[in-house]
Amino acid sequence: MYRRYPLIRLALALTVPLAILALASGLLVLLSYPLEITVLIRPEPLGPGSHPLSALGIILLAASMLLYHHRLPSLVLALPVWLLMLSRLLMPDASQALLQALTPFTRSLALINESGHPVALGVHTALCQWLIASAILSYQLYHPKWAQLLSTLAFAVAQVALTGYAFGLSHFYGEMSLTTMMMVTPMSLAILVRTANRGGLRALLSPWTGGKIARLQLVVGMVTPFLIGLLLVKTADRAPDLSFGMLIVAVSQASALLIAVSAILYETMDKERRSYHRQMELMATRDPLTASFNRYALERRAETELARSRRHRYPLSVLVVDADHFKQINDNFGHPVGDLVLQQLASLLRRHCRAQDTVARWGGEEFVVLLPDTPLNKAFQVAEKLRQLVAQQDLHDLAPGLSLTISVGCAQLTAQENISDLLRRADIALYAAKDLGRNKVSEARLAS
Repeated sequence: MYRRYPLIRLALALTVPLAILALASGLLVLLSYPLEITVLIRPEPLGPGSHPLSALGIILLAASMLLYHHRLPSLVLALPVWLLMLSRLLMPDASQALLQALTPFTRSLALINESGHPVALGVHTALCQWLIASAILSYQLYHPKWAQLLSTLAFAVAQVALTGYAFGLSHFYGEMSLTTMMMVTPMSLAILVRTANRGGLRALLSPWTGGKIARLQLVVGMVTPFLIGLLLVKTADRAPDLSFGMLIVAVSQASALLIAVSAILYETMDKERRSYHRQMELMATRDPLTASFNRYALERRAETELARSRRHRYPLSVLVVDADHFKQINDNFGHPVGDLVLQQLASLLRRHCRAQDTVARWGGEEFVVLLPDTPLNKAFQVAEKLRQLVAQQDLHDLAPGLSLTISVGCAQLTAQENISDLLRRADIALYAAKDLGRNKVSEARLAS
C-alpha cells in the first residue's frame, strides 16, 4: 500500500542510481592509483587520502546493492567487506598484515605515501563501511528496519566527517578523506532509500500532514545548526574547538532523531484516523449485507459517469437486475437463506463485471449495474451472460431444492436524458422481462 505514495516510489526508484553513483565513485578512486591522479585520492594536499581498500569495499557494496533482487549474490558480495571492516575495527594491529595482503596497487600507494600524509584505512571509514555492509546483510536477511537504522548510522558518520571538514576539526573525520566521504554517502543512501516503505523513513515520506511537517522540521533541524555554526566560525577570532563541533553534531543529530520519532508517532495516529475515515466511508457507500455499493454511492457514480459520457461522447448503459420469486425463497427457506442468496448474487455480479463497472444494491432484491463505454447491444450481451450464470448456479449447499433466476432490463442513455430517466426506462424494460415469464432479458429501445 505504501508504495503508492509518490515520495516513497521516488525513493525506491533512487536505489539503483545511488548505487551506480557509488560504484562509479569507487572505480574512479581505485583507478586513480595506477593513473596517478592524486587529487582524487587526496583532495587536500596535507589531508587524509582514500585507501585502495576503501574504494574496493565501496565497489563490492555497490555491486551488492545493484543485485538486491538476488539474495545470494548480494550476500556473497557484502559479507567479505563486513568481515574485513570488522577485523579492522576490533583488531587494528593484528589485521594490518591482512590489509596489506589484500591492498591492490601497493606500489602506487607507496609513492603517494612518500609525498605526504600516509594513506590508511581509518576507523571512520571502516566503521562507515561496516555499517553499510551490515545494513545490506540485514536487508537480505529480511530485517529491513535494522537495515534502515544501520544505513542511517552510516550516513550520520559521513555527515560527522563533513562537519569536521567544514569546521576544521580533524578528530571528526580522522583518516576519512573527502573522496571517501563522497563514496560512502550515496552508498549509505542507496540502502536507506531501499527501506523507504518501512519505519521512520516511511513516516517522513508520507503524503499526509504529519509527513509534510516532519520533512520541513528535518531540514530546518539539521541545516540550521550547521549554518549557524559556519556563521560563528567565520565571525570568530579563533578556530573552533572540539566541544564546539560536538555541540553542532549533537544538536543536528538529536533534532533528526526527535523528528523521526515524532513523525512515526504522528503517522501512527494519523493512520488510525485514516482507517476510521475509511470505515465511515465504507459504511456510507456500501450495502452492509452484500458489500456492494448502496443507492447513495450509485447515484454519485452515475452522475460522474454521466458527465464523462457527455464530455467524451461515449455510450453509457445500465442494467436493472431483479431476483425472480424472491419472496417465495424467503417464505419457503427463511430469511437467513434469502440473505445468503442475495450475497451470492451480488458476488457473482461483481466477479463477472469489469473493474470500471459499478454494481449496487438498489433495494430489496433489486440490483443496478452501471456500464460505462457500453452501447445497448453490448449491455444486452452482458445481461444475458449474467442471467445464464445465475441460472446455472448450484445453490443446494444453501438449501435443498433451492434455485434462482433473474430478470434484467437494460437501457442506454440518450442525449436528452438524465440518470433518473435512464433508470426509469431500464426499470420498464425489467417489468417487460417479467411479463415475458421471468428469467429473461429485455432492452429498452433508444428514445427517438
